[in-house]
Amino acid sequence: MTDIFAVLIFGLPTVFIAMVVSVIGIWKEKYWLVILGAVLFIPFSYYLNGAAHGSGFPWLLPLLQIISAAAVREKNKLWAWLLLLPSLLISVYVIVAVLFFQV
Repeated sequence: MTDIFAVLIFGLPTVFIAMVVSVIGIWKEKYWLVILGAVLFIPFSYYLNGAAHGSGFPWLLPLLQIISAAAVREKNKLWAWLLLLPSLLISVYVIVAVLFFQV
């Protein structure tokens, strides 16, 4: 039971939901959805920080999402998308690595 709980909190379903919520928040100009996406992304950034060569960079990803929410609130969608881009790219990289690379 605890394994399923850990996967749901730190795993790919939460990352996918966080990114979808953030994208919808920017698209619909609802800054609170982007903040919700950042909160959902925090456990994944904690997990990434423990990985090799993490060294603190993953902790910046939720912060960039919160700044993206501020850009949405100020009606600046371009900056919102640019600030969300690092989280999206790292999420896609991890999803592709988990699904397609075999060790």
